[in-house]
Amino acid sequence: MEFHVITDGKQTIAELIKRLSIIHNEVDYIHIREKTKSASDIMLLVSELVAKGVQKEKLVINDRMDVAILQNIPNLHLPSHSFSIQEVKKYRPAFRIGRSIHSLEEAIQCEKEGADYLLYGHIFETTCKVDLLPRGVEQLKIICENVKVPVIAIGGITPVTIDQLKGTNVYGVAVMSYIMQNKDPKQALIKLKEKSNRGEIQ
Repeated sequence: MEFHVITDGKQTIAELIKRLSIIHNEVDYIHIREKTKSASDIMLLVSELVAKGVQKEKLVINDRMDVAILQNIPNLHLPSHSFSIQEVKKYRPAFRIGRSIHSLEEAIQCEKEGADYLLYGHIFETTCKVDLLPRGVEQLKIICENVKVPVIAIGGITPVTIDQLKGTNVYGVAVMSYIMQNKDPKQALIKLKEKSNRGEIQ
């Protein structure tokens, strides 16, 4: 069961460095998703995190292919509106590329294009998507059954909801608000992992 944490764009560089430095040993991947920050800000953030011992292999750069290349980060996540997976793979075959998807059709297409994993959601109600209905567990299960690449669930995943993922065969979960807005992000993450009972979710 993989655990991904995604930044929410609501914190300063200094706050991000502090928070992510605390939790990096508890997660498999940290997604740097800072849409409103400049390239130089994101470059600084990545440099500081690496200097504090965060492994480059754990970092995932969202959309900013330029930052990933310049910082030699092996993981790139592409939003659904971003570059073509095939184009990126052609330019940088070694990249591990994830893609955000919102339907079974997208999942199948992105797998064909060479995505290494898929991020699907939002699964449950979340403050990040208050105006959109959650896509739910049943659709997640169908997607997991119809693609071979790992599927990561996102959206409203907390210690209260994570049990509902049992039986979906989901590969991992991604959390944003629950960790990024928590006063004690490390303990919040530990609680979530304990509640998942590790491999039992699958």
